[in-house]
Amino acid sequence: MENNTTILPQECSSKLLNHLGLVAGMYDELGLGELIDSLIHQDKEKRVVSVGQAVKAMVLNGLGFANRALYLTPHFFQDKPVDRLIGEGIEAQHLNDTVLGRALEVIYEHNPEELYSQLAARAIGRLGLLARFGHLDSTSFHTDGRYPANGSEEEEGVIRITKGYSRDHRPDLNQIVLQLICERQAGIPLLMKPLSGNSSDKTDFRKTVQAHIDQMKNDFSLEYLVADSALYTAQTLKELSMILWISRVPETLNLSQEIIHEVASNLMQDPEKAASRSLGVVYGDVRQRWLVVYSPEAYQRGRKTVNKKCLKLSTNESKQFDKLCKQDFACEADALKALSRFEKS
Repeated sequence: MENNTTILPQECSSKLLNHLGLVAGMYDELGLGELIDSLIHQDKEKRVVSVGQAVKAMVLNGLGFANRALYLTPHFFQDKPVDRLIGEGIEAQHLNDTVLGRALEVIYEHNPEELYSQLAARAIGRLGLLARFGHLDSTSFHTDGRYPANGSEEEEGVIRITKGYSRDHRPDLNQIVLQLICERQAGIPLLMKPLSGNSSDKTDFRKTVQAHIDQMKNDFSLEYLVADSALYTAQTLKELSMILWISRVPETLNLSQEIIHEVASNLMQDPEKAASRSLGVVYGDVRQRWLVVYSPEAYQRGRKTVNKKCLKLSTNESKQFDKLCKQDFACEADALKALSRFEKS
């Protein structure tokens, strides 16, 4: 009963909210839509759905575990309380691919990377996080379908969907790469940058350092950059003079191999205990401190790998030797020549 009026059953309807109320609430709490609408110029009088609300709809759709084409977005929102989730007066039919596509176009014109950095800064500030450490890495995604190889690789802002190293083990398909710098407390990406499928971490890490580190120090008070061995090149190290960094030294370096061989016997005096040695080193004209670590767990994993490779190699050699033994030779000299060829291979 409301105001002494009975609500009839035919006047009631149910909507599915699921977890989307929490997503929408966090989106509003962080002020992401408000920031987008303040940064991107748009004629709000001619819009039913603002760019910030369109982005919110795509976020809800993406986190609604619906991997469908953009034009099916209205179907996703048909059974959901759109006015509560997106905004008053907005219906599912308003969230069509034309509205969402135009929102993506104006975001592209504004510069998506710059916009994302501003959104990340807003989220970090609202959540009270300290982004002292930034973890730099990249991952690749395979794509289905055929894509024309349009545009030049040197053309700014254009990425190429092409074959490259596949981290999800689909080298037969074209790839795109996504590079991220994440803070370590909540794992929020501070920088998100799409790259061509055949991009190299060693080159692109250096470009990212050159283009974005100063800005991230100002926006997030970033103090340390953490990355894998792709960061560790002589050229890149010279670009890191403005920030502290932590990386893994590639074991392919001659200096790295010499130091490991020099200290390995001391570190492995007790194979059951972890041990480390700290050394001051100059590489690429940059003073730095290396930490050489012995780990019993890593040692056991290494032994298993070596044993597996040795077993595979010896098994293959045994099969080849058996095949050699079954051959007929005209004389002893021919047999010795065949054995010599086998030994060399």
